[in-house]
Amino acid sequence: MGKPEQSITTQIKDTEKQKKIRRAVFLVYLAVTIKLIIFKYPWEHLKEIMDTWEKGIILEGLETANFTLFKTVRMYIIYHDRLNSFENLAGNVGIFVPFGILLPWTDPIYRSWWRVLCNAFLFVTGIEVFQLFSAFGAFDVDDILLNCFGAMLGYLMFRLLERKKASFRAPAGPREKEGIP
Repeated sequence: MGKPEQSITTQIKDTEKQKKIRRAVFLVYLAVTIKLIIFKYPWEHLKEIMDTWEKGIILEGLETANFTLFKTVRMYIIYHDRLNSFENLAGNVGIFVPFGILLPWTDPIYRSWWRVLCNAFLFVTGIEVFQLFSAFGAFDVDDILLNCFGAMLGYLMFRLLERKKASFRAPAGPREKEGIP
């Protein structure tokens, strides 16, 4: 009787350990993302920006912010030959693909598309608002759109991988045993 209980206890501990590892991986991803988006400049440059923080400078961020949906995307399309358009568009989408994969992988509660979208939206909007008031970047509503699109692409990849994994685990039905698809 002792062995089955130990086996269940070991399984529970392994599951809890896996959850902690998954959460840690997701937190590391979030930290790296924040570093790449907000703290992308050398510390000396960020310190110079912080030294200029005052009401006028912070309000200046409102003047340079883009609150018009598709304004930046249109600019990148129109001036594709003069700007690093592809890099910016692909980067804004690509950096959040892992978000859409890792969040539902972290905990089953996040396995619905709307929970991933809501969490991505809140995280991205938090970054953009921080950039708006800190001058560590520029607020751009198109970044929110592109980042959330990236998270949804990641979520789609997660769902496809889950289906593929489930199809490998599923036992063959009577039709498959007979060679009928």
